[in-house]
Amino acid sequence: MVSSFLTKHKPTALTGKEVIRLLGTPTGYYEYDENPAYLVGPTTVRSDYGNGCLLVFITDKVSGQVVEVRFVPPVLQ
Repeated sequence: MVSSFLTKHKPTALTGKEVIRLLGTPTGYYEYDENPAYLVGPTTVRSDYGNGCLLVFITDKVSGQVVEVRFVPPVLQ
């Protein structure tokens, strides 16, 4: 599902509010409330944020535009 979403929508063309409209209420936040984040993937991955990887949409604090997408912990290919 994550791959499908990232293929269909260019995240840096979205705002944080648009991400939330498309994906629903975030299951977490990363560093600041402006960065919506979602726990995804296998629950065998554990981090400070919960079970699963945290898919984070880093947004510009002024414009609300998504500037980066990252996984925490990083996903290795």
